[in-house]
Parts: sequence; structure tokens; C-alpha cells
Amino acid sequence: MMAKPFLYLDNWHAPQPETRFDRAIANSGLTVETYRTNLDEFPSGHDYCGVYVSPSFDGAYDDLPWVHRLHKLLPELAASQIPMIGLCFGCQVLASALVGRDTVFKRTAHEGGRGTIALSTAAQNDPLCQKLPDRFDVYHWHGDEVVAKREEIIVLAEGAGCGNHLWRWSNGPVWGVQPHPEMAESDLRAWLSQNRLRFENNGHDVEGYLAQCFTSDLGFSVLENFLEMITTPQTSVS
Repeated sequence: MMAKPFLYLDNWHAPQPETRFDRAIANSGLTVETYRTNLDEFPSGHDYCGVYVSPSFDGAYDDLPWVHRLHKLLPELAASQIPMIGLCFGCQVLASALVGRDTVFKRTAHEGGRGTIALSTAAQNDPLCQKLPDRFDVYHWHGDEVVAKREEIIVLAEGAGCGNHLWRWSNGPVWGVQPHPEMAESDLRAWLSQNRLRFENNGHDVEGYLAQCFTSDLGFSVLENFLEMITTPQTSVS
């Protein structure tokens, strides 16, 4: 039987620098189907081994046709119990689509740069958090956030400036990752540099953020564990 493909939902408005996670997906042996949602590209079916929902410069609450289409697609994929993971905007739109639009809110202040997150008790039995220490550093970049107090949202990690950095949906194998462990230090530098004008126009100190760039191997292990789950069917996702 032919293996099911892996679905990559690319939500960026324009191509961005390749990330460490992109390279890991490419080297995983998976057959990957990529759709540029901003260009109104969406899959017609739901037969996938796993799904990645990428970051974006837009918000889960934005009144945009492609964001509305994502809100329709993601519950359909989740109904099939397909393992899914979303990063930053991907994390937020998964929560919005599966739990409710009021789960995502605009923060009073942007959170960016290097910071520490702490695992919750629930993370001890989560397949994506295995062999992780109680606390580790990641790179933050977000102005929106997923609420922590919802029955269907199991918080796996929080930080001093954000109550929900990593969560799992209570009804299936779906995870949201708020920080950016998908980018190694060189990826972060390339991303910040490519989008410097956009960030500076929004009042960000790009040089200050560049100075804090680093590679979070511990954070990346969450994404590695997800890929292992996809490529090793016997891995438990309960």
C-alpha cells in the first residue's frame, strides 16, 4: 500500500527563508504536498499521514478569504484524527478553528527574542515532550496568543510573558507551538533580515532581535518528535 502524503499548509504571503524544520521534512522520506493558502491553494481531500500549519504575518481573526477557508479545512482534517502541528499563526488558527474564534487574542505587547518556557505536569505524558527538561529556552516572535483556560486546550508549556506556549487539543492528535523552534540561528537571521523593513515599520528593534538569535535544539526536539510520530505509525498519539 502506498504511504499517505504529508500536508504542508504554507501560510506566508511570500516565500520565506528555508527553516530547519523544512529541511527535516524534506529529509524524512515523506511525500509532501505543499499548498500556498495565500494564493488560494487548498487540498481537495483529507487523506494525509500528518499536517503542518505554518506561521504567517496575518492573524487567525483576520477577515480574509483564505483564513476563512483554513477555518473550514482544519476541523475536517481533525475529524479524521490526522496528527497536526501548527507554529505561531498555525498554532493560533488551529485553536480558533477547533476550539473557538475567541481563543485567540491580540496581546498588549509583542513578545520577541530569547526566552524560557516551562513544561506543565500534562507534558510529562505527552509524546511531543518526551525527554525534555522542565525548562528550556526558545525564540519568541508573536503579537497574538492562544488563551490558556479552555477545556479543550491542554497547556503543555508556559512562559513568564505568555500563559500558553505549547498546547494539545483534548479531542485528538493536534498540537500548537507558539515560539519558533523551527528556525536555527542562521534561519532566524535570514528571516529577520529579509523582513527587516516590515518589522522596522512596525516599531521593532531588528538589531536587538538579531543579537538574541540562537538555535534551540531542545525546542526543535518537539518538532522531531512530531515527525517521528508521522513516520513511525506505532507511536502512540493518545
